[in-house]
Amino acid sequence: MITCPNCGKKNQDHYKFCLGCGSDLPRSSMEAKRNPTPTPPAGIPAIVGGHSGPAPASGGNVVPGIADTAMGKPSPMSRYDEAIKPTAPPESPISAPPPLPREAAPAQERSASASATSSPPGAIKCTTCDAPIPPGFAFCGACGAAVPGAAAPPRSVAPSQGPGSARLVLIQPDGTEGGHVEIPKSDVAVGRDAGGFFETDPFLSPTHAVFRSTGTHIVVKDAGSLNGVFIKVMPNQPMELKSGSIFRMGQELILFEQVDKGSMAADGTEKIGSPIEGLWGRVALIVGKGRLGNAFPLGGDAVVFGRERGNILFPEDGYVSGVHLKIHQERGKFFLTDLGSSNGTFIKTTTENKLVPGSLILMGQQLFRVEV
Repeated sequence: MITCPNCGKKNQDHYKFCLGCGSDLPRSSMEAKRNPTPTPPAGIPAIVGGHSGPAPASGGNVVPGIADTAMGKPSPMSRYDEAIKPTAPPESPISAPPPLPREAAPAQERSASASATSSPPGAIKCTTCDAPIPPGFAFCGACGAAVPGAAAPPRSVAPSQGPGSARLVLIQPDGTEGGHVEIPKSDVAVGRDAGGFFETDPFLSPTHAVFRSTGTHIVVKDAGSLNGVFIKVMPNQPMELKSGSIFRMGQELILFEQVDKGSMAADGTEKIGSPIEGLWGRVALIVGKGRLGNAFPLGGDAVVFGRERGNILFPEDGYVSGVHLKIHQERGKFFLTDLGSSNGTFIKTTTENKLVPGSLILMGQQLFRVEV
């Protein structure tokens, strides 16, 4: 398959033009190997009597042995003795023919490409070369002709940031931008089925989240994904935690729960249990769907998490800062505060959330910045 560098759609190896946007497709790896060093326009030196020299003027026939070598084939001359090599220069230069423009592509070549693939169900014939075009495509993959009445999909180019425009910008691990997706004012789904850089992330669900723009914000809602949508906590700004909240710190996925202090039975009998004086919560590592690992009690004024210093340490996780975050309680509520960590802290969203410009969200293994 050949991936279009313009719109990201996959095309058959023999196609010359993208079925999605009509752009020229790069040559396949097999075609590139056939002639890795194209013949220069002025010809190549002719071998005459064991000596190389400039190619003669044009006109006449091409020496077969030299031509085959230039086209990446073994030269027939290598199978003969030196005595039978040609002793006179060829009468014409050996030069590669110029590529045919799209309009002048031979009909035989187009029809051969068209017949190389069987017609998919519901396909229509190209009005220019009769090649089968799958339903929903705007251009012929064999000749690049537009399908009458079909609207071409938008190209993946960065538009100017005007009023009402909104997008998610992919942030690469090195901090550079790696592409973007436009967010309209109507709902748009994002996930592996969206293609492009989404389809290569195995931790994204086929339909992972739904976004829309309000003109001043981007609204996000988890579409029932397996691994969730996480919003970055702003440094040194406490964010409320509910019992059952999940957050990411470095490579750790952590569940927060309020301590259940139990209740009396209707007749006033108290249930026996271990003492929990001074404890108000616990955290547990999530090691798989529905599976918990180590758990840690939370108590006192605040509990600090980090790699080197704090109450709960993760010395093996290089993505956790020396002092990363703290959790504390205040008047019956619980709060998480990122302490200026290098890689940030992310809380899983369970409701529809408004994201202000500059917000960072984490889906699967990909980090995005909100631009409105």
